Amino acid sequence: MHRNSQKRFYGNGYTYFITAKTHQSFAYFKEKIFCELFIKELKLCKQLKKFDLFAFCLNYDHFHLVLKPNEKNNISEIMRSLKTNYSRNANRIIENVDSKATSRDVAFDNHTKYLQSLRKQFLQKHGQNQLQIPKFKWQKSFHDHIIRNQKDFDHHCHYTAYNFLKHELPENWKYTSLNYPETIDVH
Repeated sequence: MHRNSQKRFYGNGYTYFITAKTHQSFAYFKEKIFCELFIKELKLCKQLKKFDLFAFCLNYDHFHLVLKPNEKNNISEIMRSLKTNYSRNANRIIENVDSKATSRDVAFDNHTKYLQSLRKQFLQKHGQNQLQIPKFKWQKSFHDHIIRNQKDFDHHCHYTAYNFLKHELPENWKYTSLNYPETIDVH
């Protein structure tokens, strides 16, 4: 466990509100390419780790999720998978590196071609030797809150889905569960 991490409570049936931030609050998600990659990675992680997702919002430097893990994967395993795979793939784009496709990439919708498409878009916009966007890193650990009852659940789902307004992102902000109903589970 990271020395500054909070103690986690695991158990069957818990639903969690989760927050994770980028390293030094760098606003990576001002760039649409990184937002699109995050949505893709969130969907893949949901498919692999088989958790219920009730709400999410991606902001410029952090994200919120409301989710319920299954019996096989706890929130730490889910977050490790999401953050690790996202970081690796974001850095493939930023660093313009042709790395070998992982078995995960090949197994899911030919993920390698998708990453190559995003990298091409990134290079067209920022050029070969861009210096504005540093290597992608997450802040260590994440914050979680166990949902206690229906009122708490409703509050956190609403807070999460509409969090982009609190942070004064555009009113038509696309990267919230409000725009991805096919990805959201019914509670």
